[in-house]
Amino acid sequence: MSRAFIFCSCLIISTLANAAIYKWVDHQGRVNYSQIPPQKQSITSKTVIIKIQKNNPDQVPPKSIIDSAKEIAESNAKREAFNNDKILAAKKKKQLNKKCASSRANLAKLESGSNRLYKNPQGEYSRFTAEDKESRRQKIMSFINKNCR
Repeated sequence: MSRAFIFCSCLIISTLANAAIYKWVDHQGRVNYSQIPPQKQSITSKTVIIKIQKNNPDQVPPKSIIDSAKEIAESNAKREAFNNDKILAAKKKKQLNKKCASSRANLAKLESGSNRLYKNPQGEYSRFTAEDKESRRQKIMSFINKNCR
């Protein structure tokens, strides 16, 4: 019973989908639309062609949801990597600025003319000779000229 009902319903719907639509103007000047032609008027028929979009081989097919999700994930990964690179570059620049400030302070102490005690890498304190001061000054100046401009 239900299969017969579904079949009849589909049959009726398909005939309605292919039905013609009539347009006419009545004697009062009103435009009417109907699936049934007017009884008292003769009308001219006009065929209307409805264009159905077909798949064009040159047209790019729509992406699936999975492809779109992968593309978004790749874009997010690239953006995150770019932001991480920017953060690392900013940290390196900040560290370099600290080293530059420290080098300038050490150069100023070195050029102050006093003969202070300096701590060597072994942890021992000693005073610089004139040659040691000049060598140290050259190293500091080359670092400043190379990295701090």
